[in-house]
Amino acid sequence: MTDVRQDLTQVAGALADLARQASYVAIGAGILGLQKAQVRRREMANVAGRALKGGPCGREDLRGVVRDFDTNMAQVIKQIDSAVEPIFERLPGPVQAALQQARETRDELRARLLGPNS
Repeated sequence: MTDVRQDLTQVAGALADLARQASYVAIGAGILGLQKAQVRRREMANVAGRALKGGPCGREDLRGVVRDFDTNMAQVIKQIDSAVEPIFERLPGPVQAALQQARETRDELRARLLGPNS
């Protein structure tokens, strides 16, 4: 009986380690994404500020910044998805469902902000 308990304890410990590692990866990728988003937000604010002051800026400049921002976000999303994918099947069902819902919400938000082809 102690072997079964010991095995369960080891499995529980391994699952806890796996969840901890997945959260570290997700948090790290999220922090990197946030930093990139902040840089792009500053760039967009600068472009918008120049436009409001009548400086050398136009809609194309703003579109370019938004396009670059979306490209960077797409790379961050790809990195996060590729980091989570190997462990996705090992996660408990409720965690998988929550992660899938987060992905769908993310994709819907991007589509609303940037159009359906984002």
